[in-house]
Amino acid sequence: MKSAVIARRISPLIVTLSLTACLTQPNVKALRDENNQLQRQLDQASDEITDMRVREEQLRAELEERNRVIDVLSTEKSSRAQESSQLRGLVRDFVQSQIDSYRDFLLQSDLLDYVGGELVSRAHRGEESRTLVDLANPIPRSGTLTGVAGYFESPGQLVVKVLRPVDDSLVVVWESLPVEAEQSGVVRLSFPVSVGVDEGDIIAYQFDGVVPVSFDRGTGDTRFQREGLTLGSLVEPEELAGAEERRAYSIGVLGLLN
Repeated sequence: MKSAVIARRISPLIVTLSLTACLTQPNVKALRDENNQLQRQLDQASDEITDMRVREEQLRAELEERNRVIDVLSTEKSSRAQESSQLRGLVRDFVQSQIDSYRDFLLQSDLLDYVGGELVSRAHRGEESRTLVDLANPIPRSGTLTGVAGYFESPGQLVVKVLRPVDDSLVVVWESLPVEAEQSGVVRLSFPVSVGVDEGDIIAYQFDGVVPVSFDRGTGDTRFQREGLTLGSLVEPEELAGAEERRAYSIGVLGLLN
């Protein structure tokens, strides 16, 4: 009787354990399969990382090689640029020396175009500092001015200015550096820098101290004022003095006109 009771109690327990074993076994298999899959994924990721590191080393090596080539090309280019710069400098110096010699030859040989009053000694001289505007001798053709010439009664310094007609006014568009005549008589002086001029431009001469160039009355149309002219300033011809005197001065500009 007692044995039967025990048997009845044990039977459900055995059935429960059997069911648990049946349920646990598939779960273990699934875990093992999942673990194997994860291991395969890990191995694959590890292989990919190894491949990436190899590729990284290859790219680093390629980058270093390219940088080396760039450095070589940069050195070669710098060397060529330096040689080219030196050559251009030598050519410029040579050409400039030829231009200076050519200009000096034309100047001294009196072969340049001349625009201005005749270079002769005239009746009147010795006036105090003035700016002369030569309305009688506009530039006849476009070209380049290279210097100034005058019959100087005494040494003196001046600045040459180019005035361009705008409507009824004149605008100062250029001025030379100061040039100086160190002796009397006919003197030809070169500008440090030449200037291009247009047909119809008017030339002005600004003196410091006593005007060393003489003039006659009644044969020209050079007007004057005591004040100097600045770049960009406007000049009204009718406001300049000397219209009734019709002065002609022994001064003009030199250049190569078209």
